[in-house]
Amino acid sequence: MKIVIGSLQCEGNSLTPVKTRYEDFDYAKGEAMYEKIKVVDFFKERDCEIIPTIYAHALPGGPVIKEDYLRLAGELTDAVPKDGIDGIWLYLHGAMCVDEIGSGDTYLLKMIRDKVGYDIPISVAMDFHADNTDEIINMVNCVTAFRTAPHRDHTETQIRAAQNLITCIEEKILPHPVIERENVVICGDAVQTDLEPLKSIMEKAEEIENNIPEMMSVQVFNGQPWIDAPYMGPAVVVTHKSDSLLAKKYAREIADKFYEVRHDFKFLTEAVEPDEAIRLAMEASEKQVFISDSGDNTTAGAAGDNAYMINRIKEAGARNVLIAGVADSDACEKCYSVNIGDTVTLKVGASLDVKSESTVITGKVVHRGNILSYTGADAGESATVDCGDMTVVITKNRAAMCRPDIFESINLDYSKYKIVVVKLGYLFPELAKEAERSILAFTPGSSTERLEDMHMKNIRRPMFPIEDNFK
Repeated sequence: MKIVIGSLQCEGNSLTPVKTRYEDFDYAKGEAMYEKIKVVDFFKERDCEIIPTIYAHALPGGPVIKEDYLRLAGELTDAVPKDGIDGIWLYLHGAMCVDEIGSGDTYLLKMIRDKVGYDIPISVAMDFHADNTDEIINMVNCVTAFRTAPHRDHTETQIRAAQNLITCIEEKILPHPVIERENVVICGDAVQTDLEPLKSIMEKAEEIENNIPEMMSVQVFNGQPWIDAPYMGPAVVVTHKSDSLLAKKYAREIADKFYEVRHDFKFLTEAVEPDEAIRLAMEASEKQVFISDSGDNTTAGAAGDNAYMINRIKEAGARNVLIAGVADSDACEKCYSVNIGDTVTLKVGASLDVKSESTVITGKVVHRGNILSYTGADAGESATVDCGDMTVVITKNRAAMCRPDIFESINLDYSKYKIVVVKLGYLFPELAKEAERSILAFTPGSSTERLEDMHMKNIRRPMFPIEDNFK
């Protein structure tokens, strides 16, 4: 069997003005992509001939610049043979948005289908936060996705997609997935798969997948809520080997549950206004408190350049605080123009998004060095500035300080700070394990946690929580 493999990913956020560029992608071409994905051994053990294309994965961000996207999508598609192949395995996000195009995942699949036709099975592995268009579902033969949020089943999801592709090839079938949506938008930080009410929904989906004859995949998507498009929001995609009507029945049954339990979704940590979050952290008996600057969450595509929380921390007079961190290329560059130990006065913030706040800080440059990225690659230069009561990490590029190894990459011991402010929503599992207490602050920005604050113009209506009791 000849299997084509490829991956092009960026979780989009149409509310941020910061564009995603070609240079923002962690990129590998040909066999170099084998180190980036988890299905190579699976296919080789089945004596498959692998035809690699490209792997390109960017930190969540704003719309991809059209020309840069077309370059990547073209590189991937050009590497797909027009004939002589048995199947195509793709690892996409499902919520990539592109300037002047819209869904980048849809456009890529159309390019591939225009080249190879519809007689070759395509199996896609996706993110739980994918915003699937109807066109995507019509162009693939099987969809699998993460079953966990926070995500920890990347490998399992990729292999499930590979197994479904092998099934399609061996059984000579071309299944037709179906999609059912629900007009209930719950921001991702109130949705975790290990906890109710989503836990029961995920268990129901897995039960149907495992017990209904010839059922290939039953996938629940929460969607990416920061994309202003009609296809944004929860969806259920079901793939049966031959019975689309049965698949539709089960997809609708599961989708309905989002509406039934819409009032049961709650933030699973303390979630309060920013000033209250700071007050609670200052008065906390715990040794350390994490505060999530949720409106400027880089892992949700926000700019990561807002000094809003620095200003609030200053006003509150909080001490022993770590700001981790703020993206500001100019401020970072100035830290590299002096010696370690020198005192600098810097304007920080609002370097990428005009809606962000800026501030002025004065402190000693105590560390410089490249910081680890969200994907495990190099995220570029960073500088750590000790301002006395507050320590600020400044990064040249957008970064996500979401795991301990990212702090370690810049020799920063976050355990010695009373308050740690991170540009996240819920804490990633590795940090959550260590956090004595975490508070989510409803800060402003392009990853705001409340649908009412997003001012969407193109989503489906009625939509909970903007409207209610419409069914």
